[in-house]
Amino acid sequence: MKICISASIKFKDTILKVSKILSELDIPHHRPNMELPKEQETPKIIAELIKEHFGKIDQSEAILIVNPTGYFGNSVKIEIGYTKGRGKKIYFLEKTNEPELDCLADDFISIDNLEKLK
Repeated sequence: MKICISASIKFKDTILKVSKILSELDIPHHRPNMELPKEQETPKIIAELIKEHFGKIDQSEAILIVNPTGYFGNSVKIEIGYTKGRGKKIYFLEKTNEPELDCLADDFISIDNLEKLK
């Protein structure tokens, strides 16, 4: 199964860790563009990054929400809605403890069980 990682960039280290594990498990995946320095962000560039990430979702069978503390922000919520609208699977690393968000997950898969995504 091809996976698209979605996450708040504040979890960059965890995103990279998850990406490494997925690679070791031979699970094809995309991850968010995390290379743009904050001071270079403009509304136009942010819109381009969103469009780029939606394209990655379109190329994937599911998204994996990397939310090690249960948190994710508005951008990830938009990505979840986009993914749900496309009829694709949605997996969270952790429960958010917010029923209106947790009900959107098809499953919760911890970082230690990513092989379930094969």
